[in-house]
Amino acid sequence: MAGIGMVFQPRRNITPSTLTIDWSIGASDYSLTDDGVGNLTGNGSGTVNYGSGQVNFKPNPAPTPADGDYSVSYNEFSGSTKKTDSVTPTQAEITKALADSDIRPGSLVVVAQIERIKEYVDYSTYGSGGTADERRTYTLEAVAHDDGNGNLKRDGVIVGSVDYVAGSVTFDMRQNYNYTVLEQGSGFLAQQWKQNGTTGLEDYDTGTDITFAYTVSSDPDTAQAKTIPIPGLKIALIPGSPRPVIPGSVLFTFGGKTYRDRAGAIITDWSPVTDAGTNAGSIDYSTGIVELSTWPASQNLGTAANILSCLTWRGERTSYYSKFRTAGAPLRQASLILSAVTESGVEVSVQAATDGTLTDDAIASGKVDTETGIVTIEWAEPIFPTSLKYSAVAYKYLPLDPGLLGLDPTRLPSDGRVPIFLPGDVGVFSHTIETEVASPTAGGTLTFTRDHQAEVWVKGANGLALDPNSYTLDRETGVLTWSDPLVLQDSEGASITTPLTVYDRVEDMVLITDVQVSGLVGFNAQLSQAYPAGEATLSSAILHGDLRARVYNIFHQASWTSEWSDDPIGNDTTAKYNDVAYPLEITNQGSIKERWLIRFTTSTSFQVVGETVGVIGNGNTSTDVAILNPATGAPYFTIRQEGWGTGWNAGNSLRFNTDGAQAPFWIARTILSGPATATEDSFATQNRGDAD
Repeated sequence: MAGIGMVFQPRRNITPSTLTIDWSIGASDYSLTDDGVGNLTGNGSGTVNYGSGQVNFKPNPAPTPADGDYSVSYNEFSGSTKKTDSVTPTQAEITKALADSDIRPGSLVVVAQIERIKEYVDYSTYGSGGTADERRTYTLEAVAHDDGNGNLKRDGVIVGSVDYVAGSVTFDMRQNYNYTVLEQGSGFLAQQWKQNGTTGLEDYDTGTDITFAYTVSSDPDTAQAKTIPIPGLKIALIPGSPRPVIPGSVLFTFGGKTYRDRAGAIITDWSPVTDAGTNAGSIDYSTGIVELSTWPASQNLGTAANILSCLTWRGERTSYYSKFRTAGAPLRQASLILSAVTESGVEVSVQAATDGTLTDDAIASGKVDTETGIVTIEWAEPIFPTSLKYSAVAYKYLPLDPGLLGLDPTRLPSDGRVPIFLPGDVGVFSHTIETEVASPTAGGTLTFTRDHQAEVWVKGANGLALDPNSYTLDRETGVLTWSDPLVLQDSEGASITTPLTVYDRVEDMVLITDVQVSGLVGFNAQLSQAYPAGEATLSSAILHGDLRARVYNIFHQASWTSEWSDDPIGNDTTAKYNDVAYPLEITNQGSIKERWLIRFTTSTSFQVVGETVGVIGNGNTSTDVAILNPATGAPYFTIRQEGWGTGWNAGNSLRFNTDGAQAPFWIARTILSGPATATEDSFATQNRGDAD
């Protein structure tokens, strides 16, 4: 069965005995009037909560939307502020003397927070130990109104009385209700649970005061007149039940017609052959409310619909634990976002940290393994499993063209990552601290918070580096001394502006003994400094062994074939360079690894060409050749004029190779596909060596 009715609710409390509702069906007029004690009488029935202004009524006969509007007239409170009061509840009948007397009948509203047991879990005790029983509760708001006749009612039930003249209220709003008891028992070779229903008395939430709102008889009221569009008829298929309706299961009769649901619509007069019918309204499956937009005329809304069929979903159990695997893996760090609804109806949203942890007040512990995509959560409050949703970014690796990549991708790990540390490698731990000096004093000192600096440099506010001659450093004690006089210029003579920023770096070179997949790296010795987590850097070092500059593989060639070969091509030259008496000179500072060509353009003039650096200059046989390396300021090499013999012709060439004290290396940079996320990016390399 189902109740059918309408609701009208002004924003202010209504004066008893003033409410009238009028409507017409064709040429006939109908009305409902307020009897002053909360009831509507006349053509139909209904109730009035004067304090909240809520009106529920069932017109008989019922108009349709085509009949026009309801006309409603009443008097309502028109003052600026209602009177309020409160009391701290106790688990007993309560008497409260309000702050005012001569209360206007029908204006009192009492609101209390009520606590109920949703589920009581009764654990059995096994052996000497046991588990404490669990009482799962929830709170709800209970609202009571006076009926204008001295009674205080909650949901139509009298829960107290009101002395309007004295301004006194006596009440107990607590009611009996049903809840579930889960009882643990012992079955054959296993434990088992029994579910029973029981009745209990509600409790007041003693942490929240009970509030009162009312008006006094001297407060003004004003006559109001409103029109209300006649809505469709609402039929509650499962009144008082929170369970949703299963689609396709609804069948009911009303006013001599049969109705059924179809994909959220309510249809009637359907054909048994084609199944086509007339759309008569809609249904909200989550609440079980049907709203008819058309129905047989002049129906009595006091007549309930006859429910022939209606299936409901009992709902799902909540869970304290969640464990699942994402659809893709590995996941990008900090990309997992979870949302869920707790048993109390609170929506939780949490994002994983870079280390995979999930932290929230609703989570006792949580973790996502980004490599496998496995998520494990223990909830502080149980959630509905079907409400759990997630989003994450997973990596997908595509095969690459070896020709474009420059190497065979099948030799790479499946996740595309290549280790930069291996056991036996040398690593460099380093950490840099910045210290601001507003006004350096000539001859003054700056003591760092640590000693044994590997490097110190100073920059001005304009970004220029201070000339190192402007200060000295005692590395053992960690003290920097400004020169006297102090000149704030860089090495090129440009002015440096204050404040200055002093950078001091400490470091340790270590031998790597262990490398784990997780990223943990082990060393062979204790570090000499404290390196802050998240700030220190571990760099890889490439060992090249003993290196020195040298010149080798000198030979002559009659003509240059444009081929860089380490063996002569074609005929030898008549003229020679005397490398025995006047060897080519080279230094560690200026030399590089290169193949060089001295190509004569006349009998005395020539070009100096490198295989990778190209033409770097010109020379002749009457002067020494010493072309500077722009990176170091020292010559690549020096050729003495005395070594040149006679008889050179245009096109003759002298070939030789050089090695540098710094080994050459290639730097390969990999950039993930996608939009740019930073405007700047950089890296640094450093040459290290020990001199004999």
